[in-house]
Amino acid sequence: MSQFVTGKIPTDVLVRNVFRYTGRVDRSVILGSSVGEDAALVSLGRHVLVMTTDPVTGATSDLGWLSVHVNANDIACRGATPRWFLCDLLLPEKSGVRLLDSIMQQVDQAAKEIGVAIVGGHTEVTPGLVRPIVVGYMLGLAGKDEYVTSSGARPGDDVIMTKYVGIEGTGILAADFTLKLRSKINPKALRTAKSMRHWISIVEDARLAVQSGGVRAMHDPTEGGLLQGVWELAEASNVGFRIQESEISILPETAQICSVFNLDPLRLMSSGCLLIVAQKQSSRKILRRLRAHDIPGNVIGKITSLKSGRKLVRTDGRVREIGPSERDELYRVIESHRAR
Repeated sequence: MSQFVTGKIPTDVLVRNVFRYTGRVDRSVILGSSVGEDAALVSLGRHVLVMTTDPVTGATSDLGWLSVHVNANDIACRGATPRWFLCDLLLPEKSGVRLLDSIMQQVDQAAKEIGVAIVGGHTEVTPGLVRPIVVGYMLGLAGKDEYVTSSGARPGDDVIMTKYVGIEGTGILAADFTLKLRSKINPKALRTAKSMRHWISIVEDARLAVQSGGVRAMHDPTEGGLLQGVWELAEASNVGFRIQESEISILPETAQICSVFNLDPLRLMSSGCLLIVAQKQSSRKILRRLRAHDIPGNVIGKITSLKSGRKLVRTDGRVREIGPSERDELYRVIESHRAR
């Protein structure tokens, strides 16, 4: 058997070697592990407990801050309110108090920004690490009839994307590879790109969309970028899609950095944009509400039947079939620089 590459474990391996191990049967579990579903749902009577976990491994800056927000995003995609956060902080050998305190200050700042309590976790110095790793755990609550999943998309629905693709990946590359980029793009663009990592919360995007009504499904495209996010959502819903590249918003800073590293921005880590699948008659209302709160959004395509395939229509009219991503473009850059 070949070894895994950096990034997510392939979907077929997850189904075969991970998702089938579920412990004892518990009837309070509404939704457990499955493709495209990033948070579990457990019935608590009138409420539903929403739970998720995600590590931050591809960044060296703002680890603690990122950990809170990427986990809160998964809770918000369920139509729930993030409430409680725990984190495991794994430090390389010879780390000091200053690093520990810096990361925890970031966790505290991010938690206060979205009104989340930090309720526990674990810290240790771990042999073999070359950089710190933060593994976050977020819990939230939704009403028993109010939660959203990734599996509710139906043929004929609109696919809405908020903000821009590649937000998180652009911010990480700008912060962690400043020296290489400094001679390639102008200083103002580099500063803007660095600031983009602070745009990754979609908690407000999700809240406004759900309040507008007509939301069928939501998903937060992270590793593998926008195309992986749309594929995961379609896989969860057992549907196809037809996405128009011309309708996808890409900031010039993202385009420039992707050009320097020869990356596909549609496969670059995209925390910060939210995928919303909505009934066609509800899309306009959702977009109006988002834009009224200065959150850009656009219909980028349609949900189709599974037999129609999963397609991206390029700006030149070519049609490309979309499958699961092997790994995020960010990891290609990290690995290529580590090998030098």
